[in-house]
Amino acid sequence: MRISVICGGPSLERGISLNSARSVLDHLQDEQIEIVPFYFDHKKQVYEISRAQLYSNTPSDFDFKLGQTGQPLTKDQFIKRLKQSDLVFPVIHGTFGEDGGIQSLLEQHDIPFIGSPAEACKRAFDKFTANEFIRAQGFFTLPSTVLKIYHRDHGKIVREFFATHRIKRA
Repeated sequence: MRISVICGGPSLERGISLNSARSVLDHLQDEQIEIVPFYFDHKKQVYEISRAQLYSNTPSDFDFKLGQTGQPLTKDQFIKRLKQSDLVFPVIHGTFGEDGGIQSLLEQHDIPFIGSPAEACKRAFDKFTANEFIRAQGFFTLPSTVLKIYHRDHGKIVREFFATHRIKRA
């Protein structure tokens, strides 16, 4: 069986993604499984990397070394390589990984992957909006509010929230 593991990504969570990819590789140690790692840099350029590279570098190392010596794959090359796999295991954290971006790409090309469909990822990515959606479906959720950069008075929003919601000690 051939499994492609996709890690990295444009967000600052690339390091977490690398750790997740390493964990996947650690748990898929089997003679019958061939792992093919792919790494997205901060510009969303994708590289096929070796298992050794995956274990020996930080995101800064990858971005520097691959920028100096690596050759990014074109989208068509990437899709072709993924189609040679039996299954894709995306472990990109943050933007492009958890927001449905990579899932949309895989779905568009009928590439089987582990994880939630793109639409579910899109809905769940914004935690406040997801919470409001769940509440609208009749499920209990904890009260919440959101502070946006463009809000003029965060203090007022926080005071109003806590004026109507109490935290009780157990």
